[in-house]
Amino acid sequence: MDETGELKLVIMDIEEYQKLLLGKIAHTVQEVEKVNHEIMRAQLDDVVSEMPQAQPLSNTAIKNQQNNHHVPESAEEAIDPSFDFEGPKLGIEDL
Repeated sequence: MDETGELKLVIMDIEEYQKLLLGKIAHTVQEVEKVNHEIMRAQLDDVVSEMPQAQPLSNTAIKNQQNNHHVPESAEEAIDPSFDFEGPKLGIEDL
């Protein structure tokens, strides 16, 4: 202590000092994380408020979509009997 009674020097074990520092760091990190969370929440609220509201589909609209859905008929195509599905074959002499 100095002449006015103010605490100027503390002697402690290094383990106690490290715990004290880690506690302060953990508290600071929690505060930063809380601020980041609040910022992210505000940004998300802004994005959601800018999104157009979806209108629920009526039963008539659903039926119209189902009726307008066109499924193509399967196509028939003749396969050339001379077509080689395996491709060209290489022999040892080709290497």
